[in-house]
Amino acid sequence: MFLKKCSLVLCLWVGVILVRAELDFNNDLANRQKFKSIPTTVKTYENDTVLLPCTLNTPFRYVRWHRDDPPVPLVDSRHPDIPKPDRIMLWPNGSLQVSNVQSSDTGDYYCEMNSDSGHVVQQHAIEVQLAPQLLIEPADFTEQRIGATLEVVCEAQGVPHPVISWRLNGNPLQAQTSTGNRQSLVLDIKSRNQAGLIECLASNGVGETAVGSVYLHVLFTPEVSVSQAVVYTKLGARAHLECLVEAAPTATVKWFHHGLPVALGAHSSSHESEVQANRSLDHYVNAVRHLLVVKSVRNADMGQYECRASNQIGSKSGSVELTGRPMPCVFKINPGTQSSTSHGLVWQTESLLPIMEFKLKFRQIPSNNATRSLRTNWTELTIPAQATNGLIYITTYTLHGLHPASLYEVSVLARNSFGWSDNSKIVRFATGGEVELPNYSTESELQEDFGDEDFHNEITQRSEVLSASMMYNSGSICGHDISLLIYSLCLIKLFIVLS
Repeated sequence: MFLKKCSLVLCLWVGVILVRAELDFNNDLANRQKFKSIPTTVKTYENDTVLLPCTLNTPFRYVRWHRDDPPVPLVDSRHPDIPKPDRIMLWPNGSLQVSNVQSSDTGDYYCEMNSDSGHVVQQHAIEVQLAPQLLIEPADFTEQRIGATLEVVCEAQGVPHPVISWRLNGNPLQAQTSTGNRQSLVLDIKSRNQAGLIECLASNGVGETAVGSVYLHVLFTPEVSVSQAVVYTKLGARAHLECLVEAAPTATVKWFHHGLPVALGAHSSSHESEVQANRSLDHYVNAVRHLLVVKSVRNADMGQYECRASNQIGSKSGSVELTGRPMPCVFKINPGTQSSTSHGLVWQTESLLPIMEFKLKFRQIPSNNATRSLRTNWTELTIPAQATNGLIYITTYTLHGLHPASLYEVSVLARNSFGWSDNSKIVRFATGGEVELPNYSTESELQEDFGDEDFHNEITQRSEVLSASMMYNSGSICGHDISLLIYSLCLIKLFIVLS
């Protein structure tokens, strides 16, 4: 019995080889006219059942099926006693049924039939659709320094072949290289802002989109910021100097005073508190607030302090000045009446020590109806400070002998026993009379001798100062004894004209 079965299998294989030598597998016109069924490619999913049709227009003697090239015998109607592969069933009309389809069933299937008119063959195919799967390398997370180049490789499998795309923090990225089912994403790390979630996505219309990800941690030199660049104090007071340090990896911080390390102990102490207490993959940056406390300020404690942060990548510093000088003065709106040749100024400052005097600087500047040559040098006035009960000094002063219908700019400083304050912001005012205000889009031409910051500050405050000073020009409308309501309406009108 064993020998009989072996001989049958051998005959089946020999028959397959002979038939393949004799038959035309291109399904020529003669073959197509003999078949009732037509060549079919069945696209299906795992665990489905597929029926491959194979019927003639005339009766047939026998039918046999094999798959792929080289051929793999499946079933032969002449030898029903030969065991068939699992999940394969031959129908009486010659069709082939494949049950519980698996991905390994993908391939070409050939139906051979023998009838009175000879041998004919018809080709079919099964394509098992597979949802995409992928592998990403590196996975989970990777640490890269600024200046490094990162390559992320994504390999996807699936039927049909998946399309691969990339995202960084939800934003699309373009892959640099692609080979078959592999794609590479190459990133030049230029900024800590490139940190985040890198995702590789593979989709082919079957099932869910496959996603693989790696979290990029960018390692960078510490970044130091100070909330208060100048700390105002007085002798015997307690002073706090603060800096915020962001770094990856974690930075060590030291305080320096005039270039020398601060001696910590009974007189000075340092403290730190973590801003982001619970770090995670997407919050990996170490952010720490550092505080230097001078418990009782001495003369020797005044001056520049440096908050210096260092890690394996590099070091950075932030500067804080500890001073007893007055704070910079700030000009306020003067609601009082102005004249064509005088102008009242109001400014405010704060000092922990008594202020001795102020230095007021002013000069005329050209308007649109004046020539550039009208610009004059600064005139400086020394104004004694008046005693006050608190720390805040509010001073009023009226400039006399000004030119009518003219523009002026003004600045003021304050001095106490520790020295002069920084300059106030430069502001402008106009004397009474018909004056054409300058076009501020070209006002930079008037700023050769003071910096960009002063110019910006002057522009931001011009509305306030000009609003107060130009009230005199609107006297015929508003009157000298204006009410609060009318005064507000005049201000609104002037803002519209200036805008």
